[in-house]
Amino acid sequence: MRGVLWTILFVAMIIACAVPAPPPGGPEDKTPPSILATFPAAGSSGVDPSSEIGFSFSEGMKRSRLERRVQLSPQIEIGTVRWKGNTIFIRPAEPLHPDTTYLVTLGPGFRDEHNVAGKNGHQFAFATSAAIDSGAIAGRVYFRREPTKNGVVRCFVLPVDSGFRPEAARPDRESTTDRAGYYRVEFLATEGLSYILWAFEDANANATFAPGSEAGLTELDTVILTPGTPFVDGRDLYIVDPNEPAKVAGVVFNRSGLDTFAVSVALHSDSTGGAPSYLVACDTAGVYEFANVKAGKYLLYAIVDIVADSVCGWYPCFDDSAWSCEEPCAQYPDTLFVEPGGESLLDTLTLFPATGRKEQ
Repeated sequence: MRGVLWTILFVAMIIACAVPAPPPGGPEDKTPPSILATFPAAGSSGVDPSSEIGFSFSEGMKRSRLERRVQLSPQIEIGTVRWKGNTIFIRPAEPLHPDTTYLVTLGPGFRDEHNVAGKNGHQFAFATSAAIDSGAIAGRVYFRREPTKNGVVRCFVLPVDSGFRPEAARPDRESTTDRAGYYRVEFLATEGLSYILWAFEDANANATFAPGSEAGLTELDTVILTPGTPFVDGRDLYIVDPNEPAKVAGVVFNRSGLDTFAVSVALHSDSTGGAPSYLVACDTAGVYEFANVKAGKYLLYAIVDIVADSVCGWYPCFDDSAWSCEEPCAQYPDTLFVEPGGESLLDTLTLFPATGRKEQ
């Protein structure tokens, strides 16, 4: 009987070991942390200039240097940082400015104790004045003539100093575009202030402009907000990629009488007569197109290229090879100024019989 009991217990232990159980400490945490509350409360006014700024998180956080992800506009210097439970409190080194609307931004990437990152940032505004500034500027950002979801728009209050560079200066307000390319810069004063807008294509999504690898707006856009016009919409911004190739196209009529030879069109970036920067052949209707031209200044030639050397030149005359005859060639009358991403449709060129002849 005792042997039977031991057998039953042994089988029960095996079955118990085979039942899957969650790992120690519970299931793996995959939920990003979220913001439960802000201090001061979002949208509050009349805030005491001696107040702290804080974020209350939904769970325990990795605390080291989290305050570096917090930005205030206008900018403040951080004095001290303290934690109370899951809430971080930041005390400015100096009291907040009176009669000022502050925009507080917590950048994405803050992590909980299980190293799960918050993918979306958080932004709120409060005012030390009796009311929050309600002015706003909105529009759409285009890159390569298409709405971009990677746009960053910076807004600066005028005037600015003589050394002002929008790509390096800290903005008074900043906004990012949504998937449709829309932006909205908010919480702006409306007492007849002038603002300038600058945008860039944030290719690496780090909210920092990288000269040389990211394209920025070539011209600043100025906007004035007044109590009567506190909101300006439709302020679209167009970012030009300096490396975007352009298209150049046109038609060549071959009236030279040399119909059995192909007509070539050459783009030269200089006037020294060397090899062309770009070369294409016309189709049977005389149509040509350069599809990937870098921005710059060019001269364009159409040639009946009998000797196939890509330049206007000479060939052994058909009636007497001791003489050289001139290849039919025509230069476009104007210098071409090719803009990044531009599309140039040129006037028609006509090739006539060449009369040049010289002894070899």
